[in-house]
Amino acid sequence: MKQTAFTLVEGICALIISSLIIFNISLAIMGIKKTNSASLDSTVDWYLFLHELESDNHRFEIVQVQNQQLLLFSQAAHRNYELKGSNTLYLTCRQGGGYLPLLDGVKSREYSFTQLDSQRVLIEVTRISGKKVKSVVKLYPPSSE
Repeated sequence: MKQTAFTLVEGICALIISSLIIFNISLAIMGIKKTNSASLDSTVDWYLFLHELESDNHRFEIVQVQNQQLLLFSQAAHRNYELKGSNTLYLTCRQGGGYLPLLDGVKSREYSFTQLDSQRVLIEVTRISGKKVKSVVKLYPPSSE
C-alpha cells in the first residue's frame, strides 16, 4: 500500500524556495519604485521651488542679487526676504525672523544667482545627486510706491 506523494522534507524545501523567490521579487520591485520616485521627487521639488518664487501670494521683486544671496521684497507682505542656504535653500524674513525651507538636496554651497534684468534672475543649483539644474525666474516689476 505505498502511494506516491511528496514527503514532508520535499514539501518544506518547496515552500522555502518559493518564499525566497517571492522575497527577491518584492525587493526588486521596491528598489525600482524607490529609484523612480527619488528621481521624480527632485524634479518636482525644483518646480515647486520655482513656483513659490514666482507666486502671486508673495509677489516678490528683486532688491539685490549677489552670487549666493538673493534679496527680495514681498509686495504682498511688505517685508524684505533673503534667499540663501547651504544644503537647503530657504527664505528668511529680515524683519521678525523665521525661515521657510524651499529646496532640499542641494550640494553644499553649489548654487548661484545671476541677475539678468530688473525682473529676471538665473538660478543655478547642483543637487546632491550631481545633477545640475538651472532656470530663469521672472519676478514682479518693482512697485511704484
